[in-house]
Amino acid sequence: MSRAERRTRVRQLAAAGLSNRAIARRLSIGKDTVARDLRATEAPAAPTPVPQIAPPALTSGATGAPIPTRLVRDLDPQLIKDLNVLADPRTGRLPETLAQIIHAAANQGRATWLTVAQRHAEPVP
Repeated sequence: MSRAERRTRVRQLAAAGLSNRAIARRLSIGKDTVARDLRATEAPAAPTPVPQIAPPALTSGATGAPIPTRLVRDLDPQLIKDLNVLADPRTGRLPETLAQIIHAAANQGRATWLTVAQRHAEPVP
């Protein structure tokens, strides 16, 4: 990793709230190097915009017409900001581990919803 790349990565991890020691462990460098990199680099004037990647369009099986995507609930603005910070600035994708955790939590929620829906659909004896 070049010095410029290392300093950029140190700045990103520091902005994410990691301590100098945690950054040093993660990047396999000394904590003094982390401190020097943070002193040597200036904070960016404005955050680098993360490219927005549109999800694939869903289509109706019957007509083939596109189905507009929407969220069932509005997301907390702070959560949106946090997800944008975690996204890879080059691709706009979340780290694979984080995506897996989110998918697992969503699947657990879906299973709960399905259980509740099945209970409500059962005939009353």
